[in-house]
Amino acid sequence: MKKFILLYIALLSMPILFLSDGSAQDYTQWNLPEGATARLGKGKINDVKFSRDGTLLAVATHIGVWLYDARTGAEILLLNQKPKNVRTVAFLPDGKTLATGGWSREGAIQLWNIDTATHVSIMGKSIGSVGMLAFSEDGKTLASVSSSKFYVWDIDTGLEVSHFKGQQNTFNSGALAISPNHRFFASAGGNKVFLWDTETQTLKHTIEGDNDTVWALAFSPDSETLIVGSTTIRLWDVETGNQMSRLDGHTRKVHTLAFSSDGKILASGDATGGIRLWNLAAGGDQLTLPRLLGNITGKGKPVVDNPALTEHKRPIEALAFTADGTTLVSASRDTTIRLWDVDTRNAYLIIEGHTDAINALGFLEDGKTLANGSSDCTLRLWNTETQAQQLIPIEHRWAALDFAFSQDGKTVAIGSLGSNLKLWNMDTGDVTATFKTAHRGYINAVTFSPDDKILASGSRGGTVELWDVQSHQRITTLRGHTNEIWALAFSPDGKTVATAALGETIIVLWDVINIGRKTALLAEGMTETGAVAFSPDGKTVVSGHRDGSIYSWDVATGKQLSTFTGEARSVTALAFSPDGKMLANGNNDGAIRLWNPSTYTPIGDARVGHGSRVSELTFSPDSDTLFSGSSDGTILVWDLGNTQKSR
Repeated sequence: MKKFILLYIALLSMPILFLSDGSAQDYTQWNLPEGATARLGKGKINDVKFSRDGTLLAVATHIGVWLYDARTGAEILLLNQKPKNVRTVAFLPDGKTLATGGWSREGAIQLWNIDTATHVSIMGKSIGSVGMLAFSEDGKTLASVSSSKFYVWDIDTGLEVSHFKGQQNTFNSGALAISPNHRFFASAGGNKVFLWDTETQTLKHTIEGDNDTVWALAFSPDSETLIVGSTTIRLWDVETGNQMSRLDGHTRKVHTLAFSSDGKILASGDATGGIRLWNLAAGGDQLTLPRLLGNITGKGKPVVDNPALTEHKRPIEALAFTADGTTLVSASRDTTIRLWDVDTRNAYLIIEGHTDAINALGFLEDGKTLANGSSDCTLRLWNTETQAQQLIPIEHRWAALDFAFSQDGKTVAIGSLGSNLKLWNMDTGDVTATFKTAHRGYINAVTFSPDDKILASGSRGGTVELWDVQSHQRITTLRGHTNEIWALAFSPDGKTVATAALGETIIVLWDVINIGRKTALLAEGMTETGAVAFSPDGKTVVSGHRDGSIYSWDVATGKQLSTFTGEARSVTALAFSPDGKMLANGNNDGAIRLWNPSTYTPIGDARVGHGSRVSELTFSPDSDTLFSGSSDGTILVWDLGNTQKSR
């Protein structure tokens, strides 16, 4: 319920084509891990690519690769075998084979037959996480970048053809580009760009354009020009290393760049959600007289006066053209994917359903509706029986870091990068209260007391403030940590607050009734605390730690009761079932384990299904279902009806 930055929370107005509710319910059942009954959300978007004929769209996400019909937006299939966290994708020129790059011990690069949804080959068993893939023009080789190394692979054999390692600090995972002819590779570090000759395996040029950080790189289709994006766009001659032109127009950092296949149009997307199209062939001079074709802007009035234009609300993460250059696809942190007609600059299709990192889960009073807050700048309500979702129309000026839902489900509190704390009505989206905090730095942890009378807020400065929800007045400030508050929980009776901070091992129990009284929980050898949770009877509090261990403590005495460990992975989430018969913990590798809290023994095998860290856990009111939220952008629903619980 904490750690992920959310920008400009808003209900997205999308008057164009959407997927139907029926379609949404179908894909919640696709390729589920063992023990799961549904997947809510399609995962966080990393990359997008068209097939050569433009009929298929591949979307790389934290849970795998989605394939869409690029004409209708309909889902075709989900490839979500390892590696789940797919960072990049590329279509073979034949249009029937898809390469995916991520991280996996089995092989970081996988080739898929699209027709059969089966593996063709697996490559790169021990090469680390793959940040970029590019097929050669003849489709015989595949280039990849990972762990400071550039690789070339033979497609037929799956074997490595060659590789070389760059000098220290010259290969970076932020901005990468491989030339279409595989002759050159570019990487960025700070305001520098390192251009490599892959044949000679030498650094050809070090490019410094200005003092701004470089966020995006792209080669022209003829491999002769390198495009560098910061807050400006600069065009460099690959052979000489000289700057050829500069394109001004973006006011924020340029996140991504893409060329049309004929090299005439360059698309650039920035941090505001704006997209610009540049005609590099205007005026007969391909590079020195670029003309702005159109502006798809995330703020203000569009440059193109077109009422059908619908803009992204958050930074652009990926851009790609169809081979014929008539269509541009854009993927944004607002979790929408939009297909644009390049000639008219109209977005004619929007694909939704993708979601960003989950950082809050909670049930409403009806026991059937699950609320979640996530890094896609939205609050969502899910009907747990039908998997239908509803967006909550809340707008927020500051970046939000944490959500807390009131027990009656009518109010949400949002902690943010601003120093103020606000309450919002979940029905109307209106602000109902503003608390003037004395926190130092941002507010990154919030939670309500069980009776909704007190709101606790934790800050970057290590303080916790308790607020009277009715009067909006501060009750007290709790000081016991030096680092930012990482975990915050009320006991079921509302008399105790447990806190933990980033980088600290100690857990502090605060007496809410007798202000000033506190109990410090600390054991020898205990590592950094990542999560805390109270048992339903309030007698026990558990803490999860970086080394994978879980400690249980007596709330009344502060005495350590037990220590138990599942996997040697950092514990990032903890939750007791309402009946008190199960304890669930989530790890930073995406695994979930159930425990008998009476005997501190595991219940069954670990549940593995998320592509990245588990950030939130909550049980259904009847304790028969577990919901897990992850930074992969999905919520998995786990059936526990037949699970052997503690007696």
